Amino acid sequence: MKLRCERDDLLEAVQFAFRAISNRATLPVLSGMRIRASESGTVEVAATDLELTMQTSFQAGIDEPGTAIVPGRLLGEMSRSLGAGQVTLAGGEGELEIGSGRGRFRVKALTADDYPALPVDDAGEAGGVRVEVEGPTLATALSQVIRSASNDESRQVLTGVLWEIESGGLTLAATDSYRLAVRTLEVSGGPAETRKVILPARVLGELGRALQTAPRTVSAHVKDNLIVFSLGPAGGTDGVESVIGSRFIEGDFPNYRQLLPEGYPNRLTVERDSLLEVIKRVGLLAQNNMPVKLQLGQELEVSAHTPDVGEGQEIIDADYEGDPLVIAFNPNFLLDGGSAIQGERLVLEAGDGLKPAILHGGEDASFTYLLMPVRLS
Repeated sequence: MKLRCERDDLLEAVQFAFRAISNRATLPVLSGMRIRASESGTVEVAATDLELTMQTSFQAGIDEPGTAIVPGRLLGEMSRSLGAGQVTLAGGEGELEIGSGRGRFRVKALTADDYPALPVDDAGEAGGVRVEVEGPTLATALSQVIRSASNDESRQVLTGVLWEIESGGLTLAATDSYRLAVRTLEVSGGPAETRKVILPARVLGELGRALQTAPRTVSAHVKDNLIVFSLGPAGGTDGVESVIGSRFIEGDFPNYRQLLPEGYPNRLTVERDSLLEVIKRVGLLAQNNMPVKLQLGQELEVSAHTPDVGEGQEIIDADYEGDPLVIAFNPNFLLDGGSAIQGERLVLEAGDGLKPAILHGGEDASFTYLLMPVRLS
């Protein structure tokens, strides 16, 4: 393999693929990054930890097509330290030579035969389920839902996000048993019968991160045991797309729909930003796992008290329908749900101080956040 490219093109590609390299790689070769140059002038840079695969590409001058497996962390550090301008890569005899300006660096390569086949290599195959969605829409949906996934590896199913794919629609759901986030969005394509898969929250976090850089169209191809996301060129420009692949999490996701009530008799409507600011301030006095307490009425009183620390309270104007009610929540979970809601107004619906409450954006029914209250002594 021998090629010529711009340092910035190489750096961008390496930084993208690098995020798939795990510190807990089970195979030494998985610490490597695959660089593959083709006669068409395309250089693919990819990495995988067998759960997450990330690949992107750029155009370069290819003198000799070929493949090299290079230690990923070392390549990442070298790419950042090289001077701006043209860079040359030449692989052979178990090493990769990197040229930049008047410098020459030789890095020991890993054995290409030991590197696993990547699921993204056959992303264009026929079969499976395909949907398309606008990147900014999906990025927003992921940011709303991922925060509710669990970090407890002993309950692996809850560390993922459920995808319910149907013709023209997609529903995302995540829960850690204390809160539940559900987001619906429109897509193009989809199966005649609903397809359900559970995807690791970590993978979807990387997908969301990739979608933040520029508007893209995302195509999702669901196969037997994996999903491949193809990201159109950033900004709609001509170029080669990036690809992210993921294995499914095996298991049965909880029947979250039975947890969602049709409505509650008590309904509070408040300015979202004002509520979030007050919760942040008052929540400073909710330490040692103490909750914030909401006293619902025509004025909303938010209070917190931690013995040996202090107490605080603040009142906000609100619109309220229902009986006077006191309900308490984990302040961090409440902030997560409130900040995920789009729009200026936030609606909180509650039955009593023990049943799960619902947060949503009023007229916007696409996102729902269900939160378990904290029992007050």
